[in-house]
Amino acid sequence: MKAETVMKILPQIEEMGDVDFSQFNPPYPGVIDAFEESGREGLVEFQKFVEENDLGREVVRSFLVSLFQYLLIRYRRFNEYAVVKPAVKVFITLKGWLNENGFERDWEKLLASFVGYLVSMMPMIVENEDCETAGAYAVVIAKLAREAMEKFNNEYYDELFKSANRILDELRGKCGTDVSAVEKEKGC
Repeated sequence: MKAETVMKILPQIEEMGDVDFSQFNPPYPGVIDAFEESGREGLVEFQKFVEENDLGREVVRSFLVSLFQYLLIRYRRFNEYAVVKPAVKVFITLKGWLNENGFERDWEKLLASFVGYLVSMMPMIVENEDCETAGAYAVVIAKLAREAMEKFNNEYYDELFKSANRILDELRGKCGTDVSAVEKEKGC
């Protein structure tokens, strides 16, 4: 699959243009190809296209989850920075889409399973981005870690949240600017 095909569904994630999608084999490839050929663009349009073709929202859910998993595989296997920012953005997209479309339990499973990977991406983001961009991503990830800590009440998530806040503290020191203290804010 080509990056251009994926970007027809998620055009707002411009960084996906730098990701190697040659090994990405999403579910329902025929539907994705037909959507690309339709000339339509965006997640809302993809969902409408799926529904117009008498397919359930499960198709959209499966595509988004498989895309996120692919990005994580490339991160874990190849340590590719090109997938980091898209992975965070797809995860946030999943949070909104799943909760808005009746897949709340799927969101909880994804949060439980994958927030640790996002926290592990924070140092790479801090190392590769300017202070403002790194701060924005770090705060979002720390808020997700906080959400997991509050939802699952487990020592693992407590440690993830502490780790995310340590990275935020390091970023504050490095940048000399105020990066929002997540412990005082509501989750994302």
